[in-house]
Amino acid sequence: MKLVYKTAIESAQIVSKDTADSDIVAPAFDFDALTRLYYANTYHRRAISLKASLLANIVEAKSLEGKVNNPRKFLRYFALMSEIYGSAFVEKAGSDRAPFYYNLPTHEARVDRDRNIYQIANGEKRSLEGFYYAQDSITSRFYGEPDYLGAIAAIAAQQKIDAFNNAFFDNGARADKAIIFENSEPSEEQTKAFADFFGANYRGVRNAHKTLVLSSVGENSKIRIEDLSRVDDLSFEKLKTITRDEIIAAHGVPPRMLGVMSAAQLGGGGEVAGQLQVFNELTIKPKQEEIAYFFESVGLPITLSPIDVSHFKDDASLAGELISRGIISVAEARAMLNFAERKE
Repeated sequence: MKLVYKTAIESAQIVSKDTADSDIVAPAFDFDALTRLYYANTYHRRAISLKASLLANIVEAKSLEGKVNNPRKFLRYFALMSEIYGSAFVEKAGSDRAPFYYNLPTHEARVDRDRNIYQIANGEKRSLEGFYYAQDSITSRFYGEPDYLGAIAAIAAQQKIDAFNNAFFDNGARADKAIIFENSEPSEEQTKAFADFFGANYRGVRNAHKTLVLSSVGENSKIRIEDLSRVDDLSFEKLKTITRDEIIAAHGVPPRMLGVMSAAQLGGGGEVAGQLQVFNELTIKPKQEEIAYFFESVGLPITLSPIDVSHFKDDASLAGELISRGIISVAEARAMLNFAERKE
């Protein structure tokens, strides 16, 4: 169900797709490409979602009450934009005495050299009043950059592996075989039979492992089928594991919180709590301090807090707390704890 909020002050945003505009500062990184990457890999998207949920853990946000539709959702979307694109934009609508604030999707947001904010959508450029937050960047003076830029190649590799496997199931028997006649030539009937068999009867997963019977006529004539290309399944498995770990490392998220475990991690109560403590201290707390300082600088003081894991005794109690806070689902908690679904 989609919730539609009615407010007294309407947003001036254009609801449409991003387009280019040469009169403003172009981002150093293609926002549309970063959007596609967000949907390209499960671990990448889950790590971003997890960090956004933790970053929006509100202790106090009275300055936002009555000025946004929902403080928690407002800050989570703000954190989500920051984690995907490295920048997050907010539109200020109404008067200074009675303002109302809207999240502006970062892929539609641009700035000029004076740091004025614009929305680019549907071929239009519209000036908006508001403010924006940018993570540190060594590439751009106007936009931030996300944590995972160094892992873009790994995300793309995972996407290509998945695309290859999908293509294999659809076309596996069409482009990777050669039928070779030695000391003879195929008849017109044989050529048509091969085309029909490989094109219709041997294509797709339902037709896997079917048998083709070949015959040849003539002295010393032979027929053989050879693979034109063959990919070792194990090489893909290793590559997916390596690139998956690189993606998770780029985000700094504890692997077990994403349902990733190795044989060396199967034992030891409180392991997830220990990983989360390090994650909080090195990643979440510094980001929350920057976000809180930013909102205070624009006259909207808030207080954020990471999850306190000091009192947790084991992974199960931590998983229950993460579920109750809406940070992970029951299924994700089961994966984190290495529990399989129970079969009745």
